[in-house]
Formats: sequence, structure tokens, C-alpha cells
Amino acid sequence: MNESKAVKILKGLIRAYKVFIAVFAVIVVAAVVIGTRGLSGQENHTYVLPAGYTGWVAVIYNQKGYPELPKEGDTIVNRIPINGVLKTSSAPTSGGMTFFYADDQGQRTEVGMGMIQGQHMGTDTIPHPDGTKEEKTINAFYVGTEQQYYAHLQEQP
Repeated sequence: MNESKAVKILKGLIRAYKVFIAVFAVIVVAAVVIGTRGLSGQENHTYVLPAGYTGWVAVIYNQKGYPELPKEGDTIVNRIPINGVLKTSSAPTSGGMTFFYADDQGQRTEVGMGMIQGQHMGTDTIPHPDGTKEEKTINAFYVGTEQQYYAHLQEQP
């Protein structure tokens, strides 16, 4: 192989490498932009529980006649009543979750994730006698230690 052919091949490889790097950079930037947009579309949720509460919590969404969930800044606030069931006209959204106990003066103490058990979200269809159907989307979780959670499950028929 003569020297000019080798130089041409080397220049071609360098050109291909530059194209590869440019395409790779575009893909990385696109992935970051898409990933950031996906994350920013999620809502943060704060659950405010009565001080010392243990037991099941259920948030029932899309309930006509009930208030929308309030916001504190960019965080949706779920103020759980003493019976553990919160009904709201708000639609469910995905996102991060933090949990707090609140005393009578509204002072909040964070509840560790080790105290949140069995969290699940689902939709139930409830048939009515008139032939209509109602869909209920429910976010449910148990507040208590793992031992309390499993003891509660064993008590259920």
C-alpha cells in the first residue's frame, strides 16, 4: 500500500470518527432533554397524617362534590382525616411521595419510609342498580411498622 492510499484511509477514518462523535452527542443531548421533561411532568405529593396514626390510608380520586387537593408551592398536599379516608375531586398523578405526622398546631414530623407498607394504586369499577358504572381510583397504603402491617393482614378474614 502506498503512502497516499494510507493517508486517504486515515482521513476517512478520522471523518467517520467525527461523525460518530457528533451523532453520539446528539443522542445524549436528546436523551437528557426527554428524560428531564418526563421527570418534570410528575407531581410531588405530601401526605399529612394525624399525629401517631397507624392503619390503612385510602385516597379516593375523581369524586364529585369533594374539594380538589390543595398545593403548597409545587407539591400536592393530601391531608388525611382521622378515619384514614380522603376523598377528592382531583385526578390521580404520579410522582414522589413524602409522609408527615401533624400535631394539633400543624407542626409536621416526617414519617420514615419504613413506616409505609403495602402501597398500591388501582381502579375499581362499581356497578349501580340503575345499570351505570362508577370507576374509583384509589391510592392505598398502611402506616405502621412491618410487624404491625403483617399482624393486621393476619387478622383479616
